[in-house]
Amino acid sequence: MAKFILSAFADEAGTSLDEQIAALKRNGIDFIEPRNINGKPILTLTDEELSDVKHELDKNGIKVNSLGSPIGKYPIKEPFDKHLVDFERAIEVCKALGTDKMRMFSFFTEQSELSEYRDEVLRRLNKMCSIAAEHGITLCHENESDIYGQNPAEMLDLMKNVEGLKGIFDPANYRMNGCDVMAGIEATLIDLAYLHIKDAIYESQLIVPAGDGEGRIADILDIVNKATDEVVYLTVEPHLFLFDAYKGIDKHELKGKYSFKNNSESFDFAVNALKKLLIENGYEKDGNNVWKK
Repeated sequence: MAKFILSAFADEAGTSLDEQIAALKRNGIDFIEPRNINGKPILTLTDEELSDVKHELDKNGIKVNSLGSPIGKYPIKEPFDKHLVDFERAIEVCKALGTDKMRMFSFFTEQSELSEYRDEVLRRLNKMCSIAAEHGITLCHENESDIYGQNPAEMLDLMKNVEGLKGIFDPANYRMNGCDVMAGIEATLIDLAYLHIKDAIYESQLIVPAGDGEGRIADILDIVNKATDEVVYLTVEPHLFLFDAYKGIDKHELKGKYSFKNNSESFDFAVNALKKLLIENGYEKDGNNVWKK
């Protein structure tokens, strides 16, 4: 049986590190997937700033489960060497923040050219995984839109043909593209890293809290629960209220089913929706903040 542990993209609760830490603590979350800190994309922080971030996280008992990097969110037609510079910086950021995992993607590609660039995607990912392995870092691929890997068949191809690559399962991203989430988890379970928790409704293109959409999150958790005895992080990614960095990370129009006064309220709502779903489906939290059935 899996050991589920909650994490979060806390930049959706507030811009400053203090706001992010406060949001995690009031929701009883001990892990963060850092993406933007103090209004800056995580890879642009200086070594001194990263040291300060690590100090504050440590002081508050918060660890980094995975770096929420933008690696691979570049057009496939751009020179690869340019991306490798950012990638090497991302590896250093992982080390500075004390994590051995990095969230990443497989390059923006025009829909009509996905098959044409498949081999180049595999070449780049294999090279990056090889470099990362030399530093003790595992690359974790997210099924984002407009990349090779946006649907279950492409994700399966990546999982089978990129040595060392692990998969992040995001049910909302699959549904926003009209994909079958069951096929998505089947592909990702070949070597699952962890899950991003947000839900969606395809026809209306709405992002909704866990359990309110078509992502079948309760079913997915049960599938993962039966498939492993390891720790599996559930990173809450609300997308319920427009936050400062949104336009830099997602091209979809952010449309929600609910109305919130601010980021803090929407963040707490998303976390509580996941906790409610876990409880209703027989999961209990122990004294170490581990959810088990």
